Amino acid sequence: MNRPLLATGMLALLAVWVLTGCEAKQPPLTQQQVFPVKLVTLDGGREGGLAYYPGRVQASERSDLSFRVGGELQELAVQPGDDVMAGDLIARIDDRDARSQLANARSSYNLAEATYERMRISLERGAISRSRFDEARAEYLSAESRLAQASDQLSYTELKAPFAGLIASVPVDNYQVVGAQQTIAALQQPGSIDVTFQLPEQQMRRISEERADAVRSGETTVVWITFAGDERRYPASYKEHDSSASEGSLSYEVTVTLAEPEDVTVLSGMSATVLLDMSALTGEERHPWRVPVEAVVTQDDAPEQALVWRFVPESDALENSEAESEQASSDGILGGEPTGRLEAVPVTPGRVTAQGMLVSGDLTAGDRLVAAGAHLMNAQRRVRPWVKEEGL
Repeated sequence: MNRPLLATGMLALLAVWVLTGCEAKQPPLTQQQVFPVKLVTLDGGREGGLAYYPGRVQASERSDLSFRVGGELQELAVQPGDDVMAGDLIARIDDRDARSQLANARSSYNLAEATYERMRISLERGAISRSRFDEARAEYLSAESRLAQASDQLSYTELKAPFAGLIASVPVDNYQVVGAQQTIAALQQPGSIDVTFQLPEQQMRRISEERADAVRSGETTVVWITFAGDERRYPASYKEHDSSASEGSLSYEVTVTLAEPEDVTVLSGMSATVLLDMSALTGEERHPWRVPVEAVVTQDDAPEQALVWRFVPESDALENSEAESEQASSDGILGGEPTGRLEAVPVTPGRVTAQGMLVSGDLTAGDRLVAAGAHLMNAQRRVRPWVKEEGL
């Protein structure tokens, strides 16, 4: 027998045996394909019963202070943020013309008063006629009126605080010529503030009048206010709303009021965010959930039905192979997380907010939903929660 041929045949058999053994040890391909998915967990804080609206702060008691007469500002006694008491000077305009008019009016009054007194005595003595006395009396009364008017004009050159409060703004500069009724300073009374916001027409229609009346008269809080750079929520109460839509929009202005916070400075004109519990006003039992917009998808066989993919851990997840765990680690998957499968949960989409989309469906707190790439998922895929490694 040819030894080279025998050796070649034995090597071929050995190669087949090695390849066969390696294939037998490998798990099926379907067991090796575990896809990492980014999940989001539903909790009570993600419920969408709270609607968010941009608002603006206004003082509950506010007065735009202005002069009754125009002139050049000679003294501006306040700055924004100043505390003032009732009667404190706010500003003063040039009063030279007013003082001159007052002096002329006083001279005319003194002359008319003296003439009237002489005419009265002369009438008693029968030295003048009744008509002459009446003329002197009318001139006296007219001079008295002009004197009072000139005195008022002089008082109008000083602007004083009508009540104790805080100067919110001063939109003018000293030595500026100002007109009558032009705002010199905005004065707000401390203690409470108002926040106004626009409520869209479609949401206004959903509000139950019976529930709205109950909220107004009860102690239940349905609205909270947050301020820029501060995550704390301050409870507020309903104050009033417009009965007609704002000009140029299909929305109604609503005003809520709250006690002025002691731990943060709030002035008129500042921005705020209004959090409104719409379910308390509409009577809707089920609160929608706020989920990422990318989590809501449709399938080709049912394009009219929106759904989300819920992660369901496998009971035998701990029996995964060592090679599978190494692959998961290299993909950035948290090794301790079990693998699982996905189930489709039909949902009804709602409005889209800056924080996500509001949906309602058979969801509960603690459910973990696919937050990204949901359009690529199906019920046959095995998945594992994806978590970035520390430092990445």
